[in-house]
Amino acid sequence: MPKVPVNNLKPGMKLSKPVINEAGMILLGEGTELSNALIERLHNMNVSSVYVEGAAAPQKPLEEILSELDARFKKTENEPNMGLLKKLFKEHIEGLYK
Repeated sequence: MPKVPVNNLKPGMKLSKPVINEAGMILLGEGTELSNALIERLHNMNVSSVYVEGAAAPQKPLEEILSELDARFKKTENEPNMGLLKKLFKEHIEGLYK
């Protein structure tokens, strides 16, 4: 459940947590599907970000992640099973960045 800035919200996204104002009042409930009008209202109410359903965007560049993967498997790269495991991890990581 990533926290997304209001400026990056898209219609069709669903809230994974309720949006609550400073007074504790619920502005939008969990599970609400966002529309252009709701996104505009959030912006007008000075809401900076909200939690939406879905996987979080990767935080590091792909090259950095793959470099870390290489370092972790360096001592075992000649073992067939570990080589296969590294390959599977690499494919999974690359899929996250597509």
